[in-house]
Amino acid sequence: MRRDFELGPSDTRALDALGCRWEAANLAGALWIIIHDFPIPAGYNVVLARVAIRVDNYPSGGIDMAYFYPPLSRSDGLQINNLSEFQLEGLTYQQWSRHYGWNPEVDSLATHIRRVRGWLKHEFRKR
Repeated sequence: MRRDFELGPSDTRALDALGCRWEAANLAGALWIIIHDFPIPAGYNVVLARVAIRVDNYPSGGIDMAYFYPPLSRSDGLQINNLSEFQLEGLTYQQWSRHYGWNPEVDSLATHIRRVRGWLKHEFRKR
């Protein structure tokens, strides 16, 4: 697994606690955390996916969005809003455009990952 840049100890522990392989990659001048075999809740087309998180301005500039490969779809056929395609390392990821007020005093990579999990679950609260 690539470790092109270092994360702080708390972020490294949070990623290791997921139990997934992860990378810290510098890709085309952008810094990314790529989490492999990330568990996807029931109701989607896959049970595991790769999740990419861009961390260029982290921690002061914050993080938002998540990028999934393979692209996710709902098993019930309903549309997921605010998606677009994003090319990364020759693969077409699905960008989930989700934004929130980042607070560098409180938020971290761990809180962002919790938000990503929340987005996946929240998707099924809408009809």
